[in-house]
Amino acid sequence: MGLFSIILLWIYQSVTDNKASQFDSNLPISSSAVPTRIVKHAGGETKIPINPQRIITLHDSTILDPVLALGIKPIGIATYPPEQGVLFRGIDEYQVKNIPQVGSAFQPSLEKILMLKPDLILGRENHKNIYTQLSDFAPTVLVDWGNFVSFQDNFRYIAQVLGEEEKAKLILNKYQKRIQELQHRMGKRLQKIKVSVIGLSGQNIKSLNRDAIFNQVLDDIGVNRIPIQKNQKERYLVLSLEHLNKYDADVLFIINESRKQLSDYLKNPIWSHMKAVQNKQVYEVDPGNWFSGGPLGVNKILDDLFKYLVDSTKAST
Repeated sequence: MGLFSIILLWIYQSVTDNKASQFDSNLPISSSAVPTRIVKHAGGETKIPINPQRIITLHDSTILDPVLALGIKPIGIATYPPEQGVLFRGIDEYQVKNIPQVGSAFQPSLEKILMLKPDLILGRENHKNIYTQLSDFAPTVLVDWGNFVSFQDNFRYIAQVLGEEEKAKLILNKYQKRIQELQHRMGKRLQKIKVSVIGLSGQNIKSLNRDAIFNQVLDDIGVNRIPIQKNQKERYLVLSLEHLNKYDADVLFIINESRKQLSDYLKNPIWSHMKAVQNKQVYEVDPGNWFSGGPLGVNKILDDLFKYLVDSTKAST
């Protein structure tokens, strides 16, 4: 352990020395200096490389997803907390294969980050407590998720940081085309049905407001969400099953966060009176996809909406 600490200290000193030589205006500028620009973010203002080559992302759905969607492969990634049962929301395993993990988004490993020698670190606003240390390793940008109205705004900002604005436009245009296709295929049914989305955890139900990405997608499509959810101010509400009838709709999507089978829940008599249950319009969806925060995960949500709002309807008619 003593030898390991000495090695880490030596690497840390080398990194900070290099940083000083790059940013200290009193030192001579090398002819091979990396071109930089200043970016404003949740931690202040930071001078970052114009074309970073060694990026570390410290959040899965809101940072890693957009970065991968832009065709950029990071050298290190933080995961969603392993105890939640999913490491990367909205992201397939093959997309992160062989990329070193640097801990969870809530507890990244400074030692692992340092050893990877990044030239840009992308974190979240909750990393302010370690921002100074991260900035000593490499230029660090903190993305304030709460500062954006939608996942699209967050995606545009990350694309701007990485100088990939045009690529982001193309990706969001494809998203809009899928929205339009879904609207066309639903036809008049789009305006006729009401949709509800709830989470299940133990004996409680969870309702989320517009901040939830899946609700943003539903609103972009123009699907009628039930008023109690559409008008919800709180980011999320946790209620007992006794309130379930308030969240009934023509179509009910269930994000099952528990290990209990959905069929076990449906045995409870309280479910039998729901319209969606009676019409067999209850669909269980993957929490790992529906709690995503970037274009990759959003397209998986759209896949489910095509499957259940279009394809399953045709199969039953």
